[in-house]
Amino acid sequence: MADPLIFVRGLHFAATLLACGTVGFIGLTAEAAAKQPAGFAAFRERLTTLVWLALAVAILSGAAWLLLLAAEILGASVLDVCLHGGAWPVLFDTRFGLVWCVRLVLAVLLGLMMFRPALRGLQLGTAAALVALPALVGHAGATPGIAGDFHLLSDMAHLLAAGAWLGGLPAFWLALTWARREPGWENFIASTTRRFSVVGILSVTTLLASGLVNSWNLLSGPRDLVATGYGRLIALKIGLFVAMLAIAAVNRFYLTPRLPERGALRALQRNSLAEILLGLCVLLLVGMLGTRAPTAHTHAQPEVPDNAAFVHIHAPEAMADVTIDPGRAGPAEATIRVMREDLSQFPAKDVRLALEPPTKRIPPLQRNAIEQANGAWRVTGIALSEPGIWTVRVIVTSPLGEAIELDAPIVIER
Repeated sequence: MADPLIFVRGLHFAATLLACGTVGFIGLTAEAAAKQPAGFAAFRERLTTLVWLALAVAILSGAAWLLLLAAEILGASVLDVCLHGGAWPVLFDTRFGLVWCVRLVLAVLLGLMMFRPALRGLQLGTAAALVALPALVGHAGATPGIAGDFHLLSDMAHLLAAGAWLGGLPAFWLALTWARREPGWENFIASTTRRFSVVGILSVTTLLASGLVNSWNLLSGPRDLVATGYGRLIALKIGLFVAMLAIAAVNRFYLTPRLPERGALRALQRNSLAEILLGLCVLLLVGMLGTRAPTAHTHAQPEVPDNAAFVHIHAPEAMADVTIDPGRAGPAEATIRVMREDLSQFPAKDVRLALEPPTKRIPPLQRNAIEQANGAWRVTGIALSEPGIWTVRVIVTSPLGEAIELDAPIVIER
């Protein structure tokens, strides 16, 4: 729990879900409900402000996530990453960085579109893309083949459903608060509650189905739920979800039919707050799960010489372990192991290595690798001209002749 990345990830997902869920609540629930009562414009302005605040937190926490991830990849402190530009290779040379840039643009566009309430469809589409894209850099995005594509779609659906329900709960709670103090909101809040209940039912169904798919891909079996740390976190997440589901059932089948009674309003407001608190606990678990390897995706760490530089590159098509020995400026050689997801040897026809130095004034190095008897690929005669954060690219030719490119930053010492 001491890892700051856990809290930063949890905060980022909470802010993203809040922003996108509020946009969904405005477009799918509040504005589509019964005739809008007096004071609705002020209520919508409050929700718009909530979206802007959430987007600001999402952008700042996303920047912190980038810095912490760069520090972890490069084995340096966050201060060193900030002072020496260590985040740039992660930002521009990795899938995480590409998705980060796209989501930053989407967040800014969504914030600007909130000035124009008439752009409801564009707002909903942008919010959906913003909340679903993190699936590309999660465990689902690293699963190969057709199964990986299905897992990725399932994870995107999971995020969208969480955004619609969990992300919309604060806006729903605010609507209940507004209705308790504003006269003439009885019919509106009853209609809004019924519509949000339908959104909740659809979201819960999607969460259950996609959760089963995700668990199937992330766990090696049901026993992991009690026998492994990763599985126990998922079990705890399931328990919190069941508690939220129980509260939602009370809201749907007992309290909603009693609206617009004042007592039902108070109970709905209280239960919604409880759901929000449970949801925050779920997001904290999401932050923890993202920093751990799933039990179905555990890879053995190869032995790396003390003075060598090493990076593991994981892509949907293949994986590569790259060791540069010695990992400092000067002459060196590289060993590359190309693998499938199950750690078996990838049947590569050809492997090439490219090393891009930290400064553009020096041209990149490109070498063909030679296959060894043990299945590894070796590159000799490398001259690393300077220390710093280099970019290593492995270009693998598959048995069908397709080029698979894997890239990641690697630190070369003095």
